[in-house]
Amino acid sequence: MRIAKIVWLCIFPIFLLTGCWDKFELEEQAYVVALGLDKASDNLLSVTFQIANPQVGSTNKGEAPNEPPSDSISFVVPDIISAKELANSVVSRRVNFGHLRTIIVGEKLAVTSEFQHIIGTSLRDPELRREINLIISPENASEFIKNNKPKMETRPHKYYAFMTQRWRETGEVPYSTLNRYYSRVAGELYLAIYATTQKYDQRGSPNEDNYLAGQVPQKGGDPVQMIGSAVFKNGRMIGKLTGEETRYALVLRRRALAHTIVASYADPLNSKYRYTVRLVRRGNTQIKVDVKQDPPVVNVNVPLICQVLSIPSLIDYPRDTHKQKVLKASLEEIMQSKAMQLVQKTQRQYEAEPFLWYNAARMKFWTLREFEAYHWEDRYSRAKVNVDFDIRIEMFGKQLDPARPQQQGRG
Repeated sequence: MRIAKIVWLCIFPIFLLTGCWDKFELEEQAYVVALGLDKASDNLLSVTFQIANPQVGSTNKGEAPNEPPSDSISFVVPDIISAKELANSVVSRRVNFGHLRTIIVGEKLAVTSEFQHIIGTSLRDPELRREINLIISPENASEFIKNNKPKMETRPHKYYAFMTQRWRETGEVPYSTLNRYYSRVAGELYLAIYATTQKYDQRGSPNEDNYLAGQVPQKGGDPVQMIGSAVFKNGRMIGKLTGEETRYALVLRRRALAHTIVASYADPLNSKYRYTVRLVRRGNTQIKVDVKQDPPVVNVNVPLICQVLSIPSLIDYPRDTHKQKVLKASLEEIMQSKAMQLVQKTQRQYEAEPFLWYNAARMKFWTLREFEAYHWEDRYSRAKVNVDFDIRIEMFGKQLDPARPQQQGRG
């Protein structure tokens, strides 16, 4: 009898915990892989859904050889949630945000004060996750989705996943998610990914990263360029940073998720050439803020390891220690100058900082109320900032001595 009771107690919960009332087959779902938001008239919103075709790019492709990889549909509605409900009346399958990882926002909408409220109300839908990547585009988001036809990737969700991960390898775009947007919506600056399918002002630059999206001189390939960042303050877009400025903004933070940067700089001993280096973080950026002075003083020290990858000028840096010192001093001076230009731009033009230095300033106060009364944003615009780069040259590539042209013998 006792054994029967134990067995019954083990079996009975199964009848309460099992069920299939909320089950949906995969064939019944219409998975949205990208969501486009644009400004419409009369305080309305234009919402574009890019819905993936599950058969394209899978083992079932033979069943639908002529079908496109995705389809897009747009609605003019008050908000995103109502757009989803309206889409369910048009799309034969149930619209699902479970696989949504990318939201593209047109710049005309991003510069308005209503943008943060539009995003905020949409997060009430449990399918909209806070880890969704946020991309700002100078053209309408509907045009971005329409023109984005990658040649090397048939599955649209994989394309967006691969592209938005480039920040980790290059640092030319920031790590931009809805969660980070809302954690920095007030006070400090927030950087979002900047991308476009349009091409304009394509002039060559000796700095390979000193571009905004659309300015990279490109021939062939995919139409989308993703470089630079959109600057947000108090929830709305107020400016843009180039890929180079975005890199420095990320380097000046205490901790950076992008640990390596590959860039080229002018050769100090032969200005006709540029040498290429890989810069590796060798520790956290040291940030010291003195709030007792007025204006406050901010001292920043960035420790980096320099790996010289190429020396087109063929100058013998590897064997000459004196020339190495010249190279090191030149690199530190260039990086310091560019970093200070960015700092001054944020102080004068944006009157806020994207470097997260407010965390170091906040530690100087006993309570959060004292820090808020200090008004860090106003103090920062008048702060005295000193930036130093502590660079250690680690290697000059696999070859110790760079290749040299052969000397012609005397006749």
